Amino acid sequence: MLNRRFLRVKALQEIYAYHQSESSNLPQAERHLLEGVEDLYKLFVYQLSFWVEVKKFAERRIEENKQKHFPTEEDLNPNMKFVNNRILNALDDNKHLMSLEEKYKINWADSREDFIRKLYVKLTETPEYQEYMSNGKDSFSDDKRFLDTVIDTYMPENGLLFDYYSDRDLSFNSDYQVAIYLLWKFINDLSASFDASSKLPPIYKAEEDDKEFVIKLFEKTILHSGEYRELVSANISNWDYDRLALMDKILIFMALTEFCEFHSIPVKVTINEYIEISKFYSTPESRRFVNGMLDKLASVLKENGKLVKTGMGLIDK
Repeated sequence: MLNRRFLRVKALQEIYAYHQSESSNLPQAERHLLEGVEDLYKLFVYQLSFWVEVKKFAERRIEENKQKHFPTEEDLNPNMKFVNNRILNALDDNKHLMSLEEKYKINWADSREDFIRKLYVKLTETPEYQEYMSNGKDSFSDDKRFLDTVIDTYMPENGLLFDYYSDRDLSFNSDYQVAIYLLWKFINDLSASFDASSKLPPIYKAEEDDKEFVIKLFEKTILHSGEYRELVSANISNWDYDRLALMDKILIFMALTEFCEFHSIPVKVTINEYIEISKFYSTPESRRFVNGMLDKLASVLKENGKLVKTGMGLIDK
């Protein structure tokens, strides 16, 4: 579920928070890091649960309309395509999702008739929903295409949904966009064989390796920050080290940790990863600086015999 880039982002956020706080309790910070990874996964589960609840609300509304004193033809013979969406029904029946909802105490009962109703109405007003309901197609691929599109188009900027999650857990603020991407990717990768007995992806792709990776990246970056500060200061040109943004320093320090401590990760992979992350957490000017510094520092470490790569780490492309 969480690939290495997401784990790097979580480590970045926690290292930044560590430097901003007055505490120097590394074990406590490490626990907070792992809790942050868990919180991101929890928000992903919330997102799945949200779509199931929207589907359930639509079902209740259909039944209520049938019970009107003077139901219309549309009330008596409603378009059932949304509530019959194969993916939403599979999620509704999925035992693993139910167990995770119980674990994380996810309960929509307190917001069902207001919050969910508002979001459902907004959904039905979108051109994507209206096209989906009227296109005459009845297939798993059409169900998936619809969910892919509305998740990608409307969820990132949905202030109502963002505020709802923020009220439940402040840690969700920084994870909201990432969790939407995880939701979109999960739906996009889903096969028609997914059913009630299927397992949702775990937090870590490779439990032991990935968990060890994020902990080691976090710890070593903090423990070697003094050493890295001297290395960057000695090799910086046309920049004043003391005026560098803390975020840029952390990005460089994390990359240095990967250069020196993770022998199986190629140098170019590390550089590309932190350039990509910097696009979201730094400025265009800083991005160029980070790129240039990492190229230079990799060469310096190699000359000094401190950049040792083995196995997959030897790949230079």
